[in-house]
Amino acid sequence: EVAAPARDPEAAERGESAFGTEGCVDYHAGPRFTDKRSVDVGTGGAFQVPSLLGLAVRGPWMHDGCADSIGAVLEGCAGAPHGGVSDPALRADLVAYLETL
Repeated sequence: EVAAPARDPEAAERGESAFGTEGCVDYHAGPRFTDKRSVDVGTGGAFQVPSLLGLAVRGPWMHDGCADSIGAVLEGCAGAPHGGVSDPALRADLVAYLETL
């Protein structure tokens, strides 16, 4: 698989760094960006951690389709930001990176 070019390479680079420091790799690890665990995402039910490859061309996102963009995933559908990333600038950098996978 070939990665998509970043629309903003500097933001994607910052996002890649944040991906490693913000805990994303605790779940989205390895060559397919998933650890294949099943995790309760606050719904009372467990869902398998999805691969992030090709994330930009899939959607809607999240287990119930509540997010209509990658940014909406990070903002959180149920009020709490996905992964606990509350800083909007950091979320934008993560989106730039995730769009390249």
